[in-house]
Amino acid sequence: MDLANFLLDRKILLLGNFVLNSGKVSPYYLDMRSLPSYLEFFDVVEKAVEAIKGIEFDMIVGVATGGVPFASFLACKMRKPMGYVRPEKKGHGTDRLVEGYVEGRKVLVVDDVSTTGGSLVSAVNKVRESGGIVENAIVIIDRTEGAWEKLREIGVTLVSVFTINQILESLLSSDKIKEGERKAIKEYLENNLR
Repeated sequence: MDLANFLLDRKILLLGNFVLNSGKVSPYYLDMRSLPSYLEFFDVVEKAVEAIKGIEFDMIVGVATGGVPFASFLACKMRKPMGYVRPEKKGHGTDRLVEGYVEGRKVLVVDDVSTTGGSLVSAVNKVRESGGIVENAIVIIDRTEGAWEKLREIGVTLVSVFTINQILESLLSSDKIKEGERKAIKEYLENNLR
């Protein structure tokens, strides 16, 4: 599967000027929410299973909302229990941040995309506060803008199925992008990514 062109054709990868959560302006945006609505998502899940071979864990916990579908498919494929981390307490019911029984279990934290790592670090901390043991996390795409390093600082290894570098490099040779987009992507790769 040519992931770059697939993402571009399905408008999951958008080109232009986008303001990120961090306030930084990016020449691309990953709108991963629609990825599970395509059959190719099964190929991504298969690649994820390969990427985490050899990692021991008892349970998969997705980061709401983007990581939950990925976590669900991965959990079904690997026959592992699943839970998820809410971004904030609901203010009613049990008022839990972590749904699913994580206490004493080795947990693999799952999200769709990582950039600076803030949401992943928050999720890891919430799982740990609930008694879970987190040593590993996986994302579909790492934007390679600090998440790997930030997670390493708290003792978590980040695995990615793909990196944005691979995807953007593939796009540079595509005839589907305009010269201005090509130039912006080249500059972004040179100045922002590890």
